[in-house]
This record gives sequence, C-alpha cells and structure tokens, in this order.
Amino acid sequence: MIGERYELARDVALRAGVLALDYWRNRDRLTVELKGPQDFVSRADRDVEALIRRDIAAAFPDDRLLGEETAATFTGPLDGCWIVDPIDGTHNFLRGVPYWNVAIAYVAQGRPRIGVVCDPVNGELYRAERGGGAWRDDASGSAKLHVAATSELAGAYVALGHHDRAPDARYLEIRRRMMASGVSMRNFGSAALQLAHVASGRFDGFVELQLSIWDAIGALLIVEEAGGYAAPFAPATPTAKAACLACAPGIADALVKLTCIGNPVSEVDNPVSEV
Repeated sequence: MIGERYELARDVALRAGVLALDYWRNRDRLTVELKGPQDFVSRADRDVEALIRRDIAAAFPDDRLLGEETAATFTGPLDGCWIVDPIDGTHNFLRGVPYWNVAIAYVAQGRPRIGVVCDPVNGELYRAERGGGAWRDDASGSAKLHVAATSELAGAYVALGHHDRAPDARYLEIRRRMMASGVSMRNFGSAALQLAHVASGRFDGFVELQLSIWDAIGALLIVEEAGGYAAPFAPATPTAKAACLACAPGIADALVKLTCIGNPVSEVDNPVSEV
C-alpha cells in the first residue's frame, strides 16, 4: 500500500500546487477582497490543506493527517499519518517571492516513508519513497537526485534558516563560526524547499534550530534518499519544534561539530548551547 500512497502523494501535491499557484498569481486582487494580507494567506493555507485532506481521506479514510493549519486538533499518534504543510514559505508567498512550496509526507511506525515537495512556480516536484531513491520531476521528465560532492566547509553553500520572531543568540554564534570557516550562507525562507535543494545538490547543507515537523520530515527523507546526511529529527510532541540539519556527507562531521546538531553536546568542543 505504500506504493499507492506514494502515487497519491505525488498527484495530490501537484493538484495542491495548482491551487496554491492560482492564489499566488492573484494575491494582489485577493488581498483586497479578503480584507488584508493575513486573511488572504490564511485563506490560501486553509483551502490548500483542505484539498489535500479531502483527497487523502477519499483514498485512505483510516489514515490520520497532521496539517499545519489544523495541528491544534491533532490527537496522534504519528503512525499511518500524513504530515502536511500546505504552503511552506508563507511570507515569500505573500510578498510575491517565487520561493515557496507544498510539502507532504507519510509516516509509518515512527519513520517517514514518503516525502514530496512541490515547487509550483518552477514546475518542479521533488519526491522520495524510502528505499527507492530521490527524484525531481519537471517538464523534461524525471531525474534521479544526488547531493553535492562537497567535502570541505570552506566554500560550501549552506542555508541557515531562522524564525524572524524568535531571536536566538545561537544563530549569531553559528553565523560567526560559518563565516570563520569560509561558508557561504543564505536563507531563502522555505525550509522544505531548501532541503529539497540540498538533495538536488544546489545547496550543500541546511540548518535551522527550531523547525516544525511539517516543514522538515518529508524533505529530510528526500535528502537521505539522495545520499545525504540528515541529523536525527525528533520533536518532543507532534506540534513541537526541533533542530534540523541536513547536508552533503562530505561536510557532515564538520557541520555537526560547528552547529552541535546531531551529536551530544558533551562530545563537541565549545558547544553553541553554552553561548
């Protein structure tokens, strides 16, 4: 049945992407009609999640679904469960920046089995089934994904995500260390898409200290299936946040040591958490 769910995830992500893209293209008109930017983006999020929820329920009525927009009503557990972010990168979405996505994952027995990230603006669908490799579908067909062969932090291209409304001195220390190591840092404001770009070799790594499960779990599987390293990602509860790190294997040891994500703090010199 995983194969059937994988096909469904791909199909639903594409349909959800079409709906989200229509909202994005009409954002100026809809922002006025829906009485402001927040009402517009909330409506888009809700409608896209409702489409995904409806299609999954029709095909697999006994499956659970944890979505960003309805997380408050989720009762668990995370088994036989779909995890959905209808629009990841809502600030970009609202401002017309073409860097956002629809993220869908399926978790069974505590492990992600399916991950799909749809980039509607660029017509790209990133996908993976555990054990089946990672792929990107676009107008030219399907291509197998491989992470970058980068082997040193110096010159590496790493996305360092952060939440604008949660100041954290650890980010400043990580940025300092990355700068001292010669890392080129970016933050594009959409975690799942940045992780998909790690899987495709466009970025060498992605780091964020506080990330929700719907932003990360499926995209981390895509990175792993593309041959990348993903640190254990284990939020304390389904709606809690956790640190996220994924990268090319050649820089994994160095990036884990630099960020203290992936290893016990006691095993790392000068840990960031002491800052």
